[in-house]
Amino acid sequence: MATFVLLHGGNHGGWGFKWLAPELRRRGHEVHTPTLTGHGDRIHLQPADLTMETHIVDVANVIHYEDLNDVVLVGHSMGGVTIPLVAERMKDRIRRVVWLAAVVLADGESIAENYMAPSEWVERAFAPLVQGKPPDQDLLLEAFIQDGTSEQKAFVKARLGGGTQALLTEKGDLARFLALGLPTGYIRAIRDQSLAPDLCRAMAARLPGARYAEVDAGHELFITAPEATADALEAMAR
Repeated sequence: MATFVLLHGGNHGGWGFKWLAPELRRRGHEVHTPTLTGHGDRIHLQPADLTMETHIVDVANVIHYEDLNDVVLVGHSMGGVTIPLVAERMKDRIRRVVWLAAVVLADGESIAENYMAPSEWVERAFAPLVQGKPPDQDLLLEAFIQDGTSEQKAFVKARLGGGTQALLTEKGDLARFLALGLPTGYIRAIRDQSLAPDLCRAMAARLPGARYAEVDAGHELFITAPEATADALEAMAR
């Protein structure tokens, strides 16, 4: 049995693991799905001083108060910004850190400066920001879950939202994380329209010795392919 802490990305929440978490539990694993402040069921919490430190504490507190050890810490999408920082804080409790179709920031990089438009679908969805308007939700669905059913797309659309500024502007310090010597892994979604395939391969290569797996699904692989995603995560946890 493994202990998984699954962390969502920007505009999402713990709600995204509605199908993956039960699948992992059915296989005998312990699973926790924290929601970052300002997202999901905590979207009503938008403190003026919200920073990455708040997000780190959100996750670290789950590990501490639930008394979790030997944790497989998994971050999806923008969650890839947060998980190495949590791992630094909770090093002695982490078994492996896994990027799930996620961003691996190199030293000095940020999503806002380097990855705001990693694909043509994301670029179109965020185009309204130039005019001070919110992203186009339907185009976001094409970037995130083009392979989903109409019911799955409706589920995601009804829940997208949340303050992502801290995730967008945090600069990576990959060298500091790698110096911890923690085992790592990267899972790529083959049909991802949010993070381009070549970009994902390049980011996975930033993790020396990382376990690598692929899932035949889009960016929301934990919704459209929960069993295959669980298979990949189990392989990471061994």
